[in-house]
Amino acid sequence: MHHFIKRINKMPDNDEFKIQLKVADEAYPIFCKRSKEGIFRKAANVINEKILQYSSHFSGKHFEMKDLVTMTAIHISVENQLLKQKEDTSPLLERIELLDKELEKYLQSTQPVQLT
Repeated sequence: MHHFIKRINKMPDNDEFKIQLKVADEAYPIFCKRSKEGIFRKAANVINEKILQYSSHFSGKHFEMKDLVTMTAIHISVENQLLKQKEDTSPLLERIELLDKELEKYLQSTQPVQLT
């Protein structure tokens, strides 16, 4: 597996530096912000753990590393999509706006209450 991330026409800024991430027994040079290094390293660990799980689960079946990486990519992408759906609050906001309009309409149609 020899795919590399290429940065096109961009030099790293002062907060970026190069790290080596080992994924699927290959080292990849990655530029990242110092504040995000832990996230990149954790992501590489998650990928490697999932590859190991698939490798163990399918032991005896002649899958190549690229197949395990592909299954891992699909798994992580599905998890990402599920998180995006879970975080999508637009249906709730639409419902709140509708309720707000209905309440405003109701309040405008009623007589004001006089407190004595």
